[in-house]
Amino acid sequence: MHKDIFTGLIQRMNLKRKLIWTYCLITTIPLLAVAVFMVSRMTADAQKETSQHADQLSHQVGDAMDVYMGIFRELMDYMVESMESESDLPDADELLLRRHQNIIDTYPEIVGIAVADEDDRFLGTGMKRISKDYLGNEEWFLKAPGKGEGIEVLNSSEGKIVITNEAYSADQIFSVMGTGEIGGKKTVILMDIKKDVLKSLIESVSANTDSFVFIEDANGEIVYTPVNPIVYRIDNKGLNISDGEQDRITIQGNEYLMSASVEKESGWKFISVTSLLGQQRKVARLYLVSICSTVIVLLVVVWISNRLAESFNRPIQKLTQKMQLVEQGDLSVRANLKYHDEIGTLGKNFDHMLDKMNMLVEDVQTEKQRTLAARLKSLQEQIKPHFLYNTLDTINWMAREHGADDVVKMVEALTNMFRLGLSQGKDYITVCEELEHVRNYLYIQSVRYEDKLTYEIDADEDCMDIVIPKLILQPLVENSIYHGIKLKKKGGSIKVSTKRDENTLYLTVYDTGQGMSEEELANLKEIIDAIKEGEQRSFGMTYVIERLKLYANEGFDIDVDSIQGEYTRVSISLGIKEDGNV
Repeated sequence: MHKDIFTGLIQRMNLKRKLIWTYCLITTIPLLAVAVFMVSRMTADAQKETSQHADQLSHQVGDAMDVYMGIFRELMDYMVESMESESDLPDADELLLRRHQNIIDTYPEIVGIAVADEDDRFLGTGMKRISKDYLGNEEWFLKAPGKGEGIEVLNSSEGKIVITNEAYSADQIFSVMGTGEIGGKKTVILMDIKKDVLKSLIESVSANTDSFVFIEDANGEIVYTPVNPIVYRIDNKGLNISDGEQDRITIQGNEYLMSASVEKESGWKFISVTSLLGQQRKVARLYLVSICSTVIVLLVVVWISNRLAESFNRPIQKLTQKMQLVEQGDLSVRANLKYHDEIGTLGKNFDHMLDKMNMLVEDVQTEKQRTLAARLKSLQEQIKPHFLYNTLDTINWMAREHGADDVVKMVEALTNMFRLGLSQGKDYITVCEELEHVRNYLYIQSVRYEDKLTYEIDADEDCMDIVIPKLILQPLVENSIYHGIKLKKKGGSIKVSTKRDENTLYLTVYDTGQGMSEEELANLKEIIDAIKEGEQRSFGMTYVIERLKLYANEGFDIDVDSIQGEYTRVSISLGIKEDGNV
């Protein structure tokens, strides 16, 4: 059903529309395939780029924090070594406090440094003790690493009895601890550092306003977070992602990509949060650009297809219009297509065909005029034989009354010639009638030339009823007399014979007259060939050949053979049709 509808639609389309649809389909299908492939590829690349950016952001902050913690570790090692080496000096405490102050002056993010040992001894620079409770029970003292094990980081200073001189809230400070040994006693160095350094660190790495980083400690507590409404809406699932993992979350209808990286020294987890709105906008722009590009390309394809189809359709329409004019009978039109392709060749063949048709029409008109003229001439010529025939009949009766038998015989022969020549207006007679006409003609000529001319007619009985064009033997016999017998002093004889061989009739006129030289024979054969091609030469031979052409088309042949001073033979061969006619 659908196939029939589709076929019907195609059949009702003109050539121009078919070409346009064909060009558009051929172009559109691969274009759409390429567009879909490119958009999907670019979308995947955008997603990959966003994922790499999120992962890179968390790792860059973590790596920067590693470097920063390395600096603190080196400072801590330096302070431990200096403290241990200077412990026996009388001004060791003074040197210790001066060194701590130099470090604070060099690193403004360090707001205070304190030293405490197992004996509850305390020294502070920028820090003070607010309680007499035993320092060895403090969380920071207990979590301090063993000697030579690096540093330990404490997220908050909340609950400490050692605080900075300046007023900082607990969530504005994080602490770094290192451990040494003085006099065989565990001695812990405590540094309080402003969390602003984390903000600066993150901002130095992340320049994208669609992304931010927040920090968790090893216990899952928030170390640092920027001030924005997004971070506080992240659920526990988002907070529990592991090192190197990524996860998508949706907050207030917007999608975000989270990526985690854990810093080795502190064990803190750096979680980058990247908005996917930019990626979605980028993908939307890709789709929009792809759709616009596809539409523009399609419009260009339609325009080009229309021009190409028009280049095909215009000459075909012109040729069709010319054909319609020809169909109406106007053979003077010409396509005149100025193209060098197959359509141009078609137009040239069309013009050539019209030229041929005009030539054929002219030939037909010429032939009609010739036939009409011949018929008119034939009618004019028949008027004379009718009149002569009637006159000779009167002379014949007058000769009988006076007993002139030789005159009677001559007149009867001439009368029979005219009667057979008229043949009641028929153009075709039997071989028997044609031979009778030749016999009467030869009798008259034999009387005229007396003993100089003898003749013989030899005809097979199976040839007598075959129909042939009338008066084709008499002109040949006449040529034999006037160009052969008459020119020979002793005269000669003429033999007319007919013979049938299966489907071929042979008519022969043989004379023992003057004959022809080789040059004359060749010239006569050339004249016969020219007459066959339509030229007008010898009247008698032209008459015979034209009659044979009209009757048998190409189904005949004339052959001439002669030896000068001996003979001339003219042979005609005609094909016999199945009904017995030629």
